[in-house]
Amino acid sequence: MRQGTRRLLAGACLTMAGAPGAQATNLLEQAITQTQPCRSLKGKLDLGLTKVDLGIDNIDGVEVETLRIAVDGDAAEVSARGTLACKTSDNATFKGGFKATMEAHVAANIASCAIEDSSLNIVKVEGKYGYLVSGFKDQIAAALRGGLEKNFRKLCGQ
Repeated sequence: MRQGTRRLLAGACLTMAGAPGAQATNLLEQAITQTQPCRSLKGKLDLGLTKVDLGIDNIDGVEVETLRIAVDGDAAEVSARGTLACKTSDNATFKGGFKATMEAHVAANIASCAIEDSSLNIVKVEGKYGYLVSGFKDQIAAALRGGLEKNFRKLCGQ
């Protein structure tokens, strides 16, 4: 395997998996934590007479359950399953969070750095604000998939 291909593949593993204070026990989970996947997750909480802005945008933990990598020539496929936990900031009026189980898949040409296919699906949500996340499922999955693809392109120097 060529040196550049090895570096790119190792980096792709890291993008599939940031922030101080979050629970990450290995290099892959730390790499995911550093991408700050919860940063853009905000919503409104309906309290009946009023609505309150709620940001569940701080990462609380990452756990990679499975990671599979297949390489055939310049074609590579990476699949992962894991959980992402996000929480409100410590100074939020209403504190809480959620934990989402996700499955991700990327197929790419590691010679040309072309992403041929990618998907990210949220398969389970739990926690105090899990019901809010259910409403944002597609938006959250698209944002996380976009971050995954962006990090892959960075590895290619694009």
